[in-house]
Amino acid sequence: MYWSLFIAACACFAASVPLYLLIPKAGPVPPFLEAAGALKVFALGALEIPSHYLAGAGVVLCCLYSALALGFILSSFRKTASTEVFFFSIWVLSVGFEVFRLGAFALAAGGSTAYLQAAEARVLLFSRYAGYLSLFASGLYAVGFRNEKLGTVVGVVLIISLGLALAMPINTGSYAPTLELRSGYSALSAALLAIVSIVSIFNFFYASAYKGERTYKIIALGAAALIIGYNLITSLWHPLPLLAGFALLVAGTWLFVSRLHSYYLWQ
Repeated sequence: MYWSLFIAACACFAASVPLYLLIPKAGPVPPFLEAAGALKVFALGALEIPSHYLAGAGVVLCCLYSALALGFILSSFRKTASTEVFFFSIWVLSVGFEVFRLGAFALAAGGSTAYLQAAEARVLLFSRYAGYLSLFASGLYAVGFRNEKLGTVVGVVLIISLGLALAMPINTGSYAPTLELRSGYSALSAALLAIVSIVSIFNFFYASAYKGERTYKIIALGAAALIIGYNLITSLWHPLPLLAGFALLVAGTWLFVSRLHSYYLWQ
């Protein structure tokens, strides 16, 4: 299973590079971004970088992180098994699916239909919901949830994610500087994901007390770093938050995976 997730993450990274190289073809002032008021410029002295170049670089970093992190998981858990890491791996893959932001940009620049652009936006929403819910499932297994039919749990996560993605209205004319189409009920969606994030982190802290393992406190801190980093790299386009988000993703993954690996080696 880890091999298939790793291959999918590598495919996302491989797709992100040519998609990023297509950005200059849209010109320094893409009309659809300008019309949506989503075209910004980062200025540092005489240096000026349009926001779509920086946001696109953030997408490439997401895809690079996903491939590297799943490669790390594959090498670490080749001979050990962990349900927590299995669902965490799905979350890592969902970060690689940020490539659909570049796909949406390419569709808009190519003058594609509103239907295709909306479909691309829903796939992105679906992957994000599935990622957060998978991280939540990882926390549930950490505190003692015992459903051996992993396919059933994965199916529930995917069905809920699909339902949420289809329920969100998409405004095909409203792009964000991060190269994604804005969806309706954004405040409600953000609140839902915030609650899922907080409960997921709490589950790992609770697992530390429930199992008497301090390791899970470190894992909880790693999960917090992951969530903060992911939000920075997906919601902002300035270079410093993008780099900080990538660093937090890498640090959080190392804490999460290395501590779980050490824990299961002694079981």
